[in-house]
Amino acid sequence: MSDVPQLVIVAADSRPWTDTVMSLASPHLRTAVVAPDDEIDTSAVEVVVGAPPDLVALLRHCPRLRWVQSTWAGIDAIAHFASETLQITPLKGVFGPAMTEYVMGWLLAIERNVISRSLHTHWSPSPEPRITGKRLGIMGTGGIGTVIALAARSFGLAVSGLNSDGRALDGFTTCYRSADRLAFAEGLDYLVSVLPQTSQTDNLIDYELLMRLNPQAIVMNVGRGNAVVEAELIASLNAGHLRAAVLDVFREEPLPSDDPLWSTPGVHITSHTAGPTPDEAIGEVFERNLQLYIAGESLIDAVLASRGY
Repeated sequence: MSDVPQLVIVAADSRPWTDTVMSLASPHLRTAVVAPDDEIDTSAVEVVVGAPPDLVALLRHCPRLRWVQSTWAGIDAIAHFASETLQITPLKGVFGPAMTEYVMGWLLAIERNVISRSLHTHWSPSPEPRITGKRLGIMGTGGIGTVIALAARSFGLAVSGLNSDGRALDGFTTCYRSADRLAFAEGLDYLVSVLPQTSQTDNLIDYELLMRLNPQAIVMNVGRGNAVVEAELIASLNAGHLRAAVLDVFREEPLPSDDPLWSTPGVHITSHTAGPTPDEAIGEVFERNLQLYIAGESLIDAVLASRGY
């Protein structure tokens, strides 16, 4: 029994974060690093660290499991395991800056015609549109959404938010509840989704909502693919109502090579790269929660089983 691990790190290959987590955990818990398909004795496992898709099979066979630390922000693959006795903590508080760079970079590139202008072969000094004074709506007002909102306001954008209950939050001029999503979308110039994947966020971005946006609006999805009805997004683009859609996430990943999104004019696909995970952030988040776990206290950002995030 003394050799049976209490903490298991699941990783397909060696990464700097695995060494960091190992060094932090080893003084407190018997620790092992395993590949996703390895067979191990799970009878004493209390803590598991890894990417959600790699953990699903393992979590079913850990009778003493008390804590799962995800190395991803999204935990939809394992959220259903959360309970009163099992805390699941996503990787939060580290993606805001990278997501903000992505959103503001694409917004400026499209609105200011950066790419097309750079391809000109003749002098063309006509001014480009400005984003100042335009309206941005952010679906999801958690940590990532708030960082994006604060950056957008520095560009002179009016920013509204959508969350489950419409609670007011710093960084947002106005917040709407999910049930009022159509009123939220009315007259927006830009729509950005950073929503997690839950049953409550399924299909929120449909044709009806998209047609409430201002003509030639720009839509971005950096949250989860379930929020977008992809066929209806394509219809909105083909109807000429939207200027562009910047999509980083999809219902099926990798996006199949024959998916019509690849060939739809105005669609920009970025293959789930908007928020790369910095290795050092995994260690920082794990260390904070490890101290709380050892002390028997509630963990930071633990998923609520009742809502799945």
